[in-house]
Amino acid sequence: MAAKPPPSDALPASGGPPKPPPAQRLRGVSFKRDYLLPSPAPSIFDRLKAKITGTRFRQPSMIQDLGRYLIPAKAAAFANKITVVLDLDETIVFARQGPLYARPYTDELLRLLKDRFEGVVWTAGVRAYAQAVVRNIDKVEGVQHCVYRHKKWFSGVAGYNKDLRLLGRDLPTTIIFENTPDCVRGHEDNGIIVPDYEGGEFADETILGIIAVLNDLLERRHREGVDVPTYIKTSKFLKQEPLQTDSGGVLNCWCLDTDPTSRFALLKSERANRDLPPQRRQIIISPECRPSEEGAGRAGDGGSAPLPTAASVAAHDDDVKL
Repeated sequence: MAAKPPPSDALPASGGPPKPPPAQRLRGVSFKRDYLLPSPAPSIFDRLKAKITGTRFRQPSMIQDLGRYLIPAKAAAFANKITVVLDLDETIVFARQGPLYARPYTDELLRLLKDRFEGVVWTAGVRAYAQAVVRNIDKVEGVQHCVYRHKKWFSGVAGYNKDLRLLGRDLPTTIIFENTPDCVRGHEDNGIIVPDYEGGEFADETILGIIAVLNDLLERRHREGVDVPTYIKTSKFLKQEPLQTDSGGVLNCWCLDTDPTSRFALLKSERANRDLPPQRRQIIISPECRPSEEGAGRAGDGGSAPLPTAASVAAHDDDVKL
């Protein structure tokens, strides 16, 4: 078993032990109004209030024309930085029933992105929804670009993926965190699958794990010159699992498993992709998808390292996601 990283690995370089996470529920059912109702241009009063409260009025950065890429070219300020792509629903937030919940330590993750990475959000939610979520969770401008549901990439059928080439970034310096295995299809060595998040006020240390992975990636990139695929295939925090796909097959994915009972693959096999219309969702459990045995993962290393914990580390363009 690989050695457990020191507590500082789980935090941005500037931070000490994390404070207990605030309530995960950020907004009540009124959050729906943020994206279901037409939004007039913000007034001077709104902008002043936003400045005081930290709310950000961001312009959409996704390119909707027929060009090749989804977002503008990488700015010079981020030229030498790794691009971190975050899925939203069930990865960072949960807002399908109205209230908006954010995973514990999301603020710390966004601060890390702001300081040391290029942050991109990529969601199957529609534009108004995606912007409303980012506006509520990102008070530090850690997210530079937001990709939302659009016919340029979203097919609306089981098995759709997020082709990282559409971002116009170098794949060796691009990493994506997802909860849906199909979305990393074709870029399995750039993707990390995390446990599903469904809100509530339950203990959840997934974001601490993501922070640990990103800090470790930066350290090894500096020390060894590794790129993202090399890091993912050799990371002490990750293990490879055969996971059920929406179309009934199996995909070998690199997983960040913070569940000590090792039920990751089983839970993934029982999920349904709620970004698809109900009639197109499938749950077809393959016999290959079983909870991993102790020692599964990279050959010869005895499995992934324990992750930091809060205790130890202080065509559907008009559809609206509900």
